[in-house]
This record gives sequence, C-alpha cells and structure tokens, in this order.
Amino acid sequence: MAHRFLNERAKGLQNGEDLLQILQNLPNGLFVVDHLGKINFSNMGAEKITGLTAAQVMGMACREVFNSPACETDCPLTKAPPAEQDTYTRELEVDRRDGGKIPIICSFSVLRDLDGKVTGGVGVFIDISYRKRLEDDLRNSETRYRRIFEGSKDMILIISKDGRIVDVNPAGIDLLGYDDKEELLALSTVELIYDNPRHWRVFQKQINKDGFVKDFEAGFRKKDGTRLHCLLSGNAARDRLGEITGYESIAKDITARMDAIRSFRKRHWELWLLNSVAFAMNRTQDLDEILMTALKKVLEVLSLDSGGIFLIDQEKLTFSLRVQEGLAQHNDAGRCRVEFRDGSLMSALLKEDLSLEPEPIFPPFRATLALRDSRPSRDLTCFLITAKGRAYGFLAFEVPHGKDLTTGEDFHTLGSLASFLGGAIENAILQETIRKHREELKILTARLFHSQEEERKRIARELHDEAGQALTGINFALETIEKELSGETAPVKGMIADVKKQINQTHQEMRRLSYRLHPALLTDLGLEPALDAYLTTISKHSGLAVDFKMVGFDSRVDPDTETVLYRLSQEATTNVLKHAKAKQFKLWIVRGYPKIIFLAEDDGIGFVYGELDHPGNALGLLSMRERAAMLGGSFSIRTAPGKGTRIRIEVPIREEAHDD
Repeated sequence: MAHRFLNERAKGLQNGEDLLQILQNLPNGLFVVDHLGKINFSNMGAEKITGLTAAQVMGMACREVFNSPACETDCPLTKAPPAEQDTYTRELEVDRRDGGKIPIICSFSVLRDLDGKVTGGVGVFIDISYRKRLEDDLRNSETRYRRIFEGSKDMILIISKDGRIVDVNPAGIDLLGYDDKEELLALSTVELIYDNPRHWRVFQKQINKDGFVKDFEAGFRKKDGTRLHCLLSGNAARDRLGEITGYESIAKDITARMDAIRSFRKRHWELWLLNSVAFAMNRTQDLDEILMTALKKVLEVLSLDSGGIFLIDQEKLTFSLRVQEGLAQHNDAGRCRVEFRDGSLMSALLKEDLSLEPEPIFPPFRATLALRDSRPSRDLTCFLITAKGRAYGFLAFEVPHGKDLTTGEDFHTLGSLASFLGGAIENAILQETIRKHREELKILTARLFHSQEEERKRIARELHDEAGQALTGINFALETIEKELSGETAPVKGMIADVKKQINQTHQEMRRLSYRLHPALLTDLGLEPALDAYLTTISKHSGLAVDFKMVGFDSRVDPDTETVLYRLSQEATTNVLKHAKAKQFKLWIVRGYPKIIFLAEDDGIGFVYGELDHPGNALGLLSMRERAAMLGGSFSIRTAPGKGTRIRIEVPIREEAHDD
C-alpha cells in the first residue's frame, strides 16, 4: 500500500523503487501517514531516532510514537489548515521505549489530492541532541564567561575596532574610579583612559600584526587623574571571514608592585650611594675627595645635573662651596655667595655655640647662589649636614621644575646621606687634628732628641775636656808633691799613690761615661767604626755573640741619620742584654735606594708585643719607633714567646752629605 502511495507521487522518477531507496537512505527520520495520521512508511533514519522498527510503527499514529502534547493539540491533519499553511515546523521530544528522550525538529507537510482534499502527510524529523548539547554548552560557557567577566579582579575591556569601549567589567569600573559602566561606555575613545594614548596605538598595532599581545606594560589614568601601572594582555575578535571586528583585553594592576620595585631600587641606590662614600673614606682621608665622590653619586641617583656641598667656616663666619658640579665654573667657585631665604636660620648656623637636637633628617630649606658677575643667580634646595648635634654644612641642589626632593624616597635618601656625611666630615676633621698633633709631636720629639744629643755632646765634652784635664792636673800636682817628700815620709807617699790610683780610675770611668753619652768616634770617623767599637766592647764583657755588618756605605750619611742609627743600635742592644736572655745578636744596616734598612734580630725568649710585663719595658721600643718616625721612617717588629725578636726599621736617605 505504501509502495503504491509513493509510486503514485513519484512521477518525476522512472522507477518508484529509486525513490524508496533514496528515502530509506536519508540521514533524517521520515514518516508517511494517511489522512487519519496512521503511519504507512518509516525509513531507517526514523528507526534510529525512535528506537522502533518500521514493522512496529506501521499503522500507529505518529503522535503515539512521538508522545508529545503538541501532536494532540496542533496536528495539521486534525486542524485541516488552509492550503497556504500546509507545512509546519516545531520542536518536539521523542520518548523512546528504552526510557531515553531525544529532542527533534519535526517538519510536517500535508498532502492533498487534485481537489484539495487532505489525503495524508509527510513528516521529516531531525535528531538535534548534538545541537542541544552545543546550545547547553554555549549557555554554560556564556554563564561561565559572564561569571569570570563579572567576578574578575582584573580589568576586562571589550573594544570595537574603531576604539570605542563596548563592555567593561565591574573591576574595571572600580579600578578606573568611574561611577558606573554607562559613564565609561559614553567615552568617545578608549584612548581617554590611557595615561599616554600612544600606548593604545602600539597595543592595537601589535594585535593587528600578531593577533595577540601578552604582558604589555601600559599606564592608565583614573577619573581623578591618578596614574595606574598595568600589565596588559589581549587578542583580536574576528568574524567568520577572519576579519578583525574588535579587541578583548585584560589589564592587571601592578601599581603596588611597581611602587615596591621602585622603592627597592631606591633603597638599593641609597645603599650603593652610602657604600661609595664609605669606600671613598676607606681609600683616602682627603675630605674634598670624599665630598666630591658623595656629590657625584647623589647627583647620579637623583638624576640631577648640578649641585654642591657647602661647609661652615666658623673663622670667617661664612659658607664655603667646598665641592660643586654644574653650579659654577671652577675658577668662580671661590667667588660664590649663598644667601638663605630664611635669614634667621643662616645666622643661627654661623653661631659657634649652636647645638642641635639629633634628628634623622632636618627639614630642607631654600637658598640662592649668586655669582659675583652679571650671570643670573641659582635657586637651591638644601639639606643640612649634621653630626652629634653640630651643623657642619649643607647639601645644595638645583632642582628642575616638576621634581620634588622634599618628600618620598629621595628625601629619606638625602637624610641618610646628610647624616653619613656629617660623620665623615667630623671624622675627617678629627683625622686632620690628629695628623697636625702628630706632626707637632714629631717636631717636638725631634727637637727633644736633638736637644738631648746636644746636651750629651756638651756633657761628654766637659767630662772629657774640663773634668779630665782637672784630674790630670791634680795627678801631676800629686807627683810633684811626691818628689819633694823625703824618705822618712813613706806612709805619706803610699797615701799619695792610692790617691793617684783613684784619680786614674775616676778618669777612666769619666772617659767611658763620656763615650756612652756621645762617642767621639761617631763624630770623627763615622757610624761603622763607632758601632764596631761599641759592639766589640759589649761582646767582650757580656759574652753575647754579635754579628755586625754595614753594607753599601761607601760614604757617610748626614750626622742626624748617623746619630739616630747609632741610638737605635744602642737601644736594640740594651733590650737584648736586659730582657732577651739571648746568646746571639745580629745587627745589619744596609744602605740601598731610596732607604736605609736597619735590622736587629736575636734568638732570645721573645714576648707578646703590646703585653709586656711592665710598661717601662716598652719605653725602649717606643723610643726606637719615635726616632724612626723623626726621620720619616717606618718601624716594625716580629716576635713571639720562645721565637726571639726581629726589628726592622726603614728610613729614607737624606741627600745632604756629611762633612768629612
């Protein structure tokens, strides 16, 4: 019957079997029903969708198969619609016998005879389960996207190709400080929210080129003018033809991170600055070099071109420009005059008895630097340099318009530097004072040693000449008296002989004392004969084995150097005899260029240098050190308990020759 029905409607085909085969192979389900809605034909596609075979559905009403309320109320066959509405399409759900449900789209066409009478219908239905899943997925994706879009803490912007803001999430509204989304969407272009509009143009150009941008640093401007530093990523939105229709971007606010990085860098630069000044202090004691190093480094840290350091001159009651960079020509630095905006502060700083309460950093002040010619004055921002309640000067910088050193990290950096420089200046002043005192002490010591040597010479000369001659005269007088006495006065002659013997002993002792005070050999013949005689005598009376050498002395050195070397030798020998308990003593004096090397070494008991049992024992070593320093030389000692002692002294050779 179904074959006949289809064959009657297959006038365009040569064989009805061909039509039947085509219908069977359709991917979609197909039912052919009569005018009562009974199924006359069901293809294989319908079998797959409904789960019922063609034999099972044959004679069933299609509404029984679909089991849908719409089939009961809206069936075209029962409504007998007009011819112009013979085709209906609706979405249904098939209840399968296995309990499953399959959504379908059913398209039903009414069949009529030549008289327009309804003779049946054809229903084509499509399984839309996959599409439904896609739609569900799409809805879920849209929900997730909207949830992410709305809930993201980063700013998300949807921008049209012409640069208008299409959509923005709540985080973006809050981040930019606008009242609502409409206020943002009303902006004529997205460039208005960029701190630098060029950032948007570069961002857009990069997306147009590569299709995306990742981690692009850009600045945004909030509604109140505050600047945001953001990390921007985005991609292009395209149509089906691949043409760019807009841009999607997400901006992460990294302002706090960048502020932390800048703060870290500032701290790094501050430590680098202070370390540079500390290194300069370790390298040199020259105050100007230390100040110049500090000035150059701080100008580099602050990105400034000109500045200077003024020190307070209490004697002249003024401020001297000690070092400067870019403030004046070098030959003009001494002719600069600085005037404070606050005259009372200027007067207070020049007071000698000014005492300040210690502060981490004192408030900055303004000053004007005037050159004594027709050139314009320079406006300076100044920071006080103090240490231990005393003001030593101030740092001064020519600050360009728009830059502020009175707040923030730069302010703290300058406070640290000012305190550091205060200590450096105080230390330099102290070192200079110590150096002057050492020079004065050296001069005083030299004068003392010189006076001592002159007094020794005078006493030695008087002992040798006057006292010696007096004793010789007394001895001659006694001999004359002895000759005039008769033989009966033998006891008296014996007494005179005893007196003469005592006089000779006293004379010999006076000669030895005179030699100790100042040996005539040193003045007459020079250092080597004098030391040779002295050490020979010492070795003879003490049993000390002495190794004495003088090398390179083809001619005599100046008298002062000879005297110092002789006294050094005496002192070294005396120390060995008194304290070392040594058996061997080596004394070498080598004349090289540009120094004379004095070397004294023994094999005695040694000691811990600086930990002598009695302070008096160190006076000899102190005397040797001072005598060496008097000639501009150096003193070093190497000793340890049980290891003996080695003294090395180097003194420069003086050009003046000894008068032979």
